[in-house]
Amino acid sequence: MAKDKTKPRADLAPRREIEAKLEAAKKAKRRRKLAINWTIAIVIIALVAAGIWGAWAHVKAGEREAAITGPANAAQVTPPNATSDGLAIVVNAADAAAFSPSLPVPTPTPSDTPTDTPTDSPTDTPADSPSDTPTDTPTDTPTDTPTDTPSTPSAPYIVDLYVDFQSLSSGNVQSTYGPALTALAGKGEITLRYHFLTSGDTTNSNTASSRAAIAAACADTVGKFLPYTQAVMAAMPPNITSGSLVFNDPQLKVTFPAAAGITGTDLTTFQNCYTQRSTRSFISTMSLANQTSAVPGNPTYATGVMTTPVMVVASPDTPTVFQTVDLSTDMYSDTPSTSEDALLTLIAMSAYGLTGSG
Repeated sequence: MAKDKTKPRADLAPRREIEAKLEAAKKAKRRRKLAINWTIAIVIIALVAAGIWGAWAHVKAGEREAAITGPANAAQVTPPNATSDGLAIVVNAADAAAFSPSLPVPTPTPSDTPTDTPTDSPTDTPADSPSDTPTDTPTDTPTDTPTDTPSTPSAPYIVDLYVDFQSLSSGNVQSTYGPALTALAGKGEITLRYHFLTSGDTTNSNTASSRAAIAAACADTVGKFLPYTQAVMAAMPPNITSGSLVFNDPQLKVTFPAAAGITGTDLTTFQNCYTQRSTRSFISTMSLANQTSAVPGNPTYATGVMTTPVMVVASPDTPTVFQTVDLSTDMYSDTPSTSEDALLTLIAMSAYGLTGSG
């Protein structure tokens, strides 16, 4: 008897179901394999990208290091006006006097009489004639009586200014108080000392703080530390982007020296010093030491100065006790102490721990 081919075989449906499941399993396996392959490819690409980035970062780090260290085996020098502990560079009074345009006018004024040598007549008279004994007495009396407004003593106040060439606030302090500080240093009424911190390099992922400080220290080797420092401060951009150059070599080697009056053989000496990064060790040590050394007699900075700007001052009576000057309050007040007399009063009152005025 012939088979009826119009009817499906009884075992065909289960077979097709099995084949469908096998096909679905094959597709799932292919998808898993494809996913695994893509994952491996992505991981490989990520590793390659990370390797490229790491190599780039290493190159950039090397470039930053080279920008600071300069040529290998470059001879290192200490700025001539560096303090003995290496924490600061002292502003030379003669250089400050030459750099301050205000000094030719105020130098002869009566306010300078107690300290200037041209007043030899009244100074010598008490020593030669007993009749002048009363003259000394009233002079000393007002000095001691108003304890809230100390008069200028014969020895200068010490003014320590902590700055970073990438600190916008440091630039503001320099522009606000710089002229008066320069004039007071030129008159010998204060001993002005700059402490450089280079923390801005880490904050901004560049070398601008170190390079500018190295250049300023090189300027000290040719007697132009103060004008060079002020030229760099004045050129500080209002905004600093991470990784930016901030100050390029033509600025540090040509533009700023020109503004500071460095010319001729001094310019050659300065440029060689900067190109060789000859003050690099001094600046590197200075920055670290200032951040880890206690400011004498100042509990706020008992473990060092980590931020900028900071101004601390010491009186001739207590030269090892440095009081903090409240710059933020004064600078942003209605009448900041921008004149020489006002700034000297602020320095004196801060040095003696006074906060009020008579």
